[in-house]
Amino acid sequence: ISSILMHVVLLVVLPTAAALIRCTPPHRASVRAAVRLEFGDFFYAGFDEWAAEYPEEDKVNFPEYFTLPDAVYEVKLERPLGIAFEEVEPARGVLVTELVDGGNAQADGTIQPGDILLSTTAIKVIGAKFERRLIPARALDFDTIMSAIASNEPRWQCSNVIMQFQRPSADADEVMAYLKRIMIPKDSPWRS
Repeated sequence: ISSILMHVVLLVVLPTAAALIRCTPPHRASVRAAVRLEFGDFFYAGFDEWAAEYPEEDKVNFPEYFTLPDAVYEVKLERPLGIAFEEVEPARGVLVTELVDGGNAQADGTIQPGDILLSTTAIKVIGAKFERRLIPARALDFDTIMSAIASNEPRWQCSNVIMQFQRPSADADEVMAYLKRIMIPKDSPWRS
């Protein structure tokens, strides 16, 4: 079976297969999805780690899936983060208002006041299984975002929180295209 035909077959049988893998290039979705159809089989450890799972061919053919937009960056910080957030507007994400002196964010040196949180890792538990995923934060309210950040606890094998931010200079269209690629599918357990 060709990879394209296999992709079509899997999408007919399992319509969410391609969507379960964050940012999966279209022609490789069926191959990768077969491994990760069960909830609890994914633990996001960072963008570079995620991208390393894919062959060079995918990175050449679908470069937008394997690079963050200009002026978008990812950081891994231990808690406490040392970041003061404020809602951009109600239920439209948060931005950094200040960094705590001597805090982990200030020590890292990457995050700046005015940066907008695009996504954060979060833990979801269903029964005896858990997953850690990168979830888009631009359409979430303050409390939901803070709960997502707080869910990255050692009991779930998390030693850090991974967040992606955009600088104020980021191209809005590129950022929106990126957020669409990492959007959680409507039928995902992460939507409940």
